[in-house]
Amino acid sequence: MNARTIPTVWSRSPEALLSFTTSTATSLLPCNKKRSIQTKMTADRLPPLNEFIATVFERSQLPPCVCLVSLIYLQRLKMSLPRHARGDVDTPYRLFLAAILTASKFMSETGTCLTSQAITEMTDHVYTFKDVNLMERSFLGLIKYNLFVDVQGIKDYLAMHGKLLEMGLIEEVLDP
Repeated sequence: MNARTIPTVWSRSPEALLSFTTSTATSLLPCNKKRSIQTKMTADRLPPLNEFIATVFERSQLPPCVCLVSLIYLQRLKMSLPRHARGDVDTPYRLFLAAILTASKFMSETGTCLTSQAITEMTDHVYTFKDVNLMERSFLGLIKYNLFVDVQGIKDYLAMHGKLLEMGLIEEVLDP
């Protein structure tokens, strides 16, 4: 019989994860400095991005693996965006939320994932339930529903960014 391995992502530093996630979200695409009336109303209610991400991480209590998969999704998004793509002032916030929500849903066991309503509450209703649903659908379209991440994909991402993230992968061998 073959032995099975169970991979587990670990994080040594929540601060490193926060910093890396903030940097990733802000570097996805250039954002317009001019604000439409709607964007201005939303942006005026948003804290700095690092505080926003820290609040979502704290309130959601997501495991490191979900956070890591959301970063892989953001990398896929960045690679698929056209060069001329531009965002609004709150685009990094929206993309972060969509990635974390999508990763949570994809990796969850029944009933353990984030929901649009939970995201609305975690963000103190800056974004409505409808906003979050639209973010998720748009994000899924942009990454072409490419959600599967295998252990090798995690290993590859950690080989590139693991030191900055202060994350690693442990593979436990289960005896048959």
